[in-house]
Amino acid sequence: MKVLIEFSIILFFYLLGEAISYLLPFSFSGGIIGMILLFLALLLQWVKLSKIKTVSAFFLRYMPLFFIPAGVSVINSYSLIRLEILPIITTLFLSTILVISLTSLIVDFFVKKVEHD
Repeated sequence: MKVLIEFSIILFFYLLGEAISYLLPFSFSGGIIGMILLFLALLLQWVKLSKIKTVSAFFLRYMPLFFIPAGVSVINSYSLIRLEILPIITTLFLSTILVISLTSLIVDFFVKKVEHD
């Protein structure tokens, strides 16, 4: 029963994000909105981490399986990708550098904040 409740909480935030995405006048992923809402609920302690821990750990453990359909789609679209390979590689390279840099700055900020407190 505990797992069902945890899954229901996560599903609620996903569906809420999808509903908000549907109402927006521009295209934005409902899943991302749902994750942001769940993150805010955790920060504000509206939802306790212990209330979603088991299902969250399951999703994180098996996350690579969720990327298989996307990987198959990429392989099926090879003829289209081949035409734009240079811009794609450039974008992947630059976005990877940007994400690594920003992540390191954010982690550094929080480590210093924790050490200061």
